[in-house]
Amino acid sequence: MTDSRSDAAAPGAAASDPWGLARARIVSLVSHKGGVGKTTTAVNLAACFALSGHRVLLVGFDPQCGVSRSFGYTPQQLRGGLRDVMLSGLPLADVAHETELPGLRIVVPDVWTLPEQEQYRRLLTKQFTALADAFAAAARDHDTILIDCPPGFGEPTQAALRLSDGYLVPVQAEELSRLSLEQLLRFVETFARDHGIAPRRDGLLLTMADHRTRMSRHVTGLLDSEYGDDLLQTTIPRNTRLSEMAQVGRPTVLFDRRCSGSRAYFDLMDELMLRHLHRQAASDETAAAATVAAAEPVLETTPPDPGAPANGTAGAATTGSGADSAGTADATRRLLRELFAPTAGAAAAPVEEPAAPPFLDEGQGEPDFVSLDELIEQEEREQARRGEEWWGLGDDEYDTIN
Repeated sequence: MTDSRSDAAAPGAAASDPWGLARARIVSLVSHKGGVGKTTTAVNLAACFALSGHRVLLVGFDPQCGVSRSFGYTPQQLRGGLRDVMLSGLPLADVAHETELPGLRIVVPDVWTLPEQEQYRRLLTKQFTALADAFAAAARDHDTILIDCPPGFGEPTQAALRLSDGYLVPVQAEELSRLSLEQLLRFVETFARDHGIAPRRDGLLLTMADHRTRMSRHVTGLLDSEYGDDLLQTTIPRNTRLSEMAQVGRPTVLFDRRCSGSRAYFDLMDELMLRHLHRQAASDETAAAATVAAAEPVLETTPPDPGAPANGTAGAATTGSGADSAGTADATRRLLRELFAPTAGAAAAPVEEPAAPPFLDEGQGEPDFVSLDELIEQEEREQARRGEEWWGLGDDEYDTIN
């Protein structure tokens, strides 16, 4: 792995096409229940993608604006947001705010009063076309767009689903969160069918998990038995460093990469990318098989002539002895060879190998993602060069709460 993968790509750089698409992949984080870790996941996952070289746009649809606070912005420091995009037709780039990562920018609703919130919700329905146009333009200049939705099924969540290629569902390792999951998935399925969209379920993410408790193990077991492969293998632990993110004003993966929560979000990024690439490869194989099947000629069989001699030719009877059946099979093979035989002097067409998915190195079976350990080592070298000491506490001293 080269060191350049650790540096975020600047906005406007050439597209790396990490998802195998000609534009950004748009993923919404949705949940029926509040307090399950949507914003924490959106912020840290966006930072992980940016550290891995993606050009990332993180869009907060929640009027509470947890995204901006997680990057240290106060309401007075914000200049415009989604409401201005829908009112004035501004591109998202004009209302995007920079972060300390060159490859990551954020967009917020920028609504603070109750009348502004009511107007914002109405605009999400009446001015959805302007919003969709803005997202389509932004998708050409980014690799990944994440949308942080508020709890519930209101206008922000509905608009986000209409814009998205996929959706991720954080589920707190508690019984009430698990019980609300079925209603959410049923709503998404019905809403998608009614609006003619098909966002892919990227997975169910277990958050605030502490597998030392019986409740956490109980909920994990039930989710695994009820949803199977939809449940992601990565789980986000109950970690105090993650809860400090808004207070510090930085993603946890930036101010304490050693904690278990940071490592979990890097694992989550890897798993989401691998699941998408494997699904994409399976979809491509299915499409290729369908194309080959459609191109194969349909052989028309002629009813056998009762008076013709049974000499194993194409006109021989196909019923009766095994020899007759073998003769028909030979005739079929000869016909196929004639149909697909190359012309005289022409070389046989080479068999094209399927293109390797993006981010795959030769001889390897999985993408070459950024290494968290390499990022930590690089950070330690830079701190040693500046004569600084690492101030963060390790997992044993300051990690989880019961």
